[in-house]
Amino acid sequence: MRILYIEDDDSIAEMVKLGLEAVGYAVELAADGQTGLLKALEEDWSLIILDGMLPGLDGLDICRRLRARRDRTPILMLSARDTLADEVRGLETGADDYLAKPFAVERLVARVRALLRREAAQRTHIVRIRDLEVDTLHRQLKRGGEELLLTPREWAVFELLLRHEGRPVSKEHLRQRIWRDEASVGSNVLEVYIRLLRAKLDDDADVKLIKTLYGIGYVLERPEEDEVLG
Repeated sequence: MRILYIEDDDSIAEMVKLGLEAVGYAVELAADGQTGLLKALEEDWSLIILDGMLPGLDGLDICRRLRARRDRTPILMLSARDTLADEVRGLETGADDYLAKPFAVERLVARVRALLRREAAQRTHIVRIRDLEVDTLHRQLKRGGEELLLTPREWAVFELLLRHEGRPVSKEHLRQRIWRDEASVGSNVLEVYIRLLRAKLDDDADVKLIKTLYGIGYVLERPEEDEVLG
């Protein structure tokens, strides 16, 4: 699998490149945002690793431009900005995952593997998160082998959390995506649907999957291990 790594710090770039190549990935480096964007657009990549602060064209701009062109290549953003608000901003700009600097190479490799595994899961349509099995093609859920029935609006909320599995989704992003044309909807409607989802997904389960990030939004918890079914 080919990975593009856009990073202006030579020492970090070389460390990450060696770590990824040691586990079998082919890595190509770009040292500035403009060069990285051109490489991202001109060639096919399994994944793009992108520093958030780059000379010329920063990581947020690169994400926006790639997503505006409907480029769905998975993006892992790295940044020295380590607050939760910074992470949410990076994710909502288009990154699929976010890792704050400094980091251990082993942690980055684990994030890369998780992103590529999630990409494979989206192609097969069936994803398992702990004991939750999701058929995204037929919109069917099972937890602990028991089928869960969701209303269309409950599914819309769940699906958006699933797309960002393991990553925070702000309340504002959820409201805009799901209730964009319903200006009269009350501010507590999202909270109502989160409670309904929790009642169906989590109330009878030992491991709770939907977590609240106070002051930010919600996250469908990243499992320690997940499985893609073929």
